[in-house]
Amino acid sequence: MASLPPRHFWRRFGAYAIDIVIFQIVFVLLFLALSVVTSRDLTLPFLQKQQCAETTSGSLIPKIEAEWPLQSGEVRSNQLCRISWLGSEGYTIFVSKVASQHGKTTSVRSVAVPVDKKGDPVDPSVVTRPTSSIVLLLLPVIFAFCSAGTRRTPGKRLLSLRVKTLEDFPLPLGLATKREIFKFLPLMLIAIVDLASLLLARPLSQPIEQLIQQARDLNLLSTSGVFALTGALTPMLFVFALIWWVYPLVVWRGQTFYDRFCDTKVVRD
Repeated sequence: MASLPPRHFWRRFGAYAIDIVIFQIVFVLLFLALSVVTSRDLTLPFLQKQQCAETTSGSLIPKIEAEWPLQSGEVRSNQLCRISWLGSEGYTIFVSKVASQHGKTTSVRSVAVPVDKKGDPVDPSVVTRPTSSIVLLLLPVIFAFCSAGTRRTPGKRLLSLRVKTLEDFPLPLGLATKREIFKFLPLMLIAIVDLASLLLARPLSQPIEQLIQQARDLNLLSTSGVFALTGALTPMLFVFALIWWVYPLVVWRGQTFYDRFCDTKVVRD
């Protein structure tokens, strides 16, 4: 019986880590530059600064209290949260939360509305921030470009790895793209779910009263319900990622799932 090719587990892991760090730095610099020249928040989440403070005034508070009266055992808190990045002016969000106790479980429902300096509602699109999802969707394209032909990603070059076809030929761009899409499939699914939640939760055309009603009467079609649903999908996608990436390398049979689908292999070169 022919021996299986080496899995290069640690070399693969090291190359992937190096590539992710390098490409993440590139994306950070790119989005920071775009945020400087535009008024929109195009930074990645970990670069943001958020400061929240309790507030008892504002035009939204009477409206929310009228549309969302408290029930027995419920407690409401109102905050103004200032979100900025690298000293920019950023934007302000009014957040009203209602907490209730059910046995040992505390549930929190909230409604968030972007406001101006006076506390009046403004265009909700200022808080739309799909940059993380865009990065995840662009990663396969960048990795494919760096892996096609005789090229290699920085990590694979440093750790002497190369992706080839089973016949030992370089990868054409189309095959390299297919392989990277399959390789990053769990991350792409996360990005697609995130973008879908932003589209389904579109608050732009909804009046304030409807946003308050959706937060008050939680359901899967409401804004809060959509995010609750996507939050429930996250653990499932995590398990899928472990099976997709780790299982083939632990139970080694010569190829990962994505290499098997694309008739490719990773060799030391």
